[in-house]
Amino acid sequence: MDWCNPSRADRWLTLDDYIDGYLADCIAAIHERHGIDKVSLLGICEGGVFTTCYAALHPEAVKSMVLTITPIDFHGDTVENRLGHGFINLWTRSLPPEDIDRLIDAYGNLPGEFMGSVFSQMTPMRTLMKYNLDLLEVVDDEKKFLNFLRMEKWIADRPHHPGEAAKQWLKDLYQDNKLINGKFVINGRPVDLGNITMPVLNVFAKDDHIIPPATSQALGAKVGTRDYSELALPGGHVGVFVGGKSQALLGSGIANWLAERS
Repeated sequence: MDWCNPSRADRWLTLDDYIDGYLADCIAAIHERHGIDKVSLLGICEGGVFTTCYAALHPEAVKSMVLTITPIDFHGDTVENRLGHGFINLWTRSLPPEDIDRLIDAYGNLPGEFMGSVFSQMTPMRTLMKYNLDLLEVVDDEKKFLNFLRMEKWIADRPHHPGEAAKQWLKDLYQDNKLINGKFVINGRPVDLGNITMPVLNVFAKDDHIIPPATSQALGAKVGTRDYSELALPGGHVGVFVGGKSQALLGSGIANWLAERS
């Protein structure tokens, strides 16, 4: 599912709309078109949170769930407390809630460019050096150079977050950590992770500084299924999908896991 780039007209959309509205409608359409009762879902990062919430609210509609680099315990960075990891968590917790409201009120939505600058500042030296060191190392290798350009294009493609959904994301999840504690509410219903009774594969990156592994692994103790597996991959947040070592393991790992439960 491509959520596209919201306009100012979408500023009042909430996570309720995305999870129990758009996502639920898409899954209902799959059920209807293919005549099946359950689907397997794969969610990535923030989309993994959407997937997790949907599966907890509608377990009867989900056959199996795969998550990749997905935060569940938004305070899990304090468990490992690794140097250079979890800066987004620390930064967000340091913000007064009223400052988040002011930011959204000023822009309508949470600008993608703003969050892009935040991500760049997490690794400032790497951000400064990649154009005068990394680029020089690959400019004579067409394959590596094109991959570098593709990465830059992907990094620059940062859609905005709808205003009200951004408030929930930053305050309810990053600040108040409501999801792991069973206090996150969608359409008046608490998201109980214990209702996730279908098989779960949780994929995370060992050196992910944006979503530290502990924030993802916390799911295992909360789900209501015994068929819970983890797949730890080398590399960082983006490296899971573009790194050579991870690419050899990610697709086949998910495909084999799904095939065993087909």
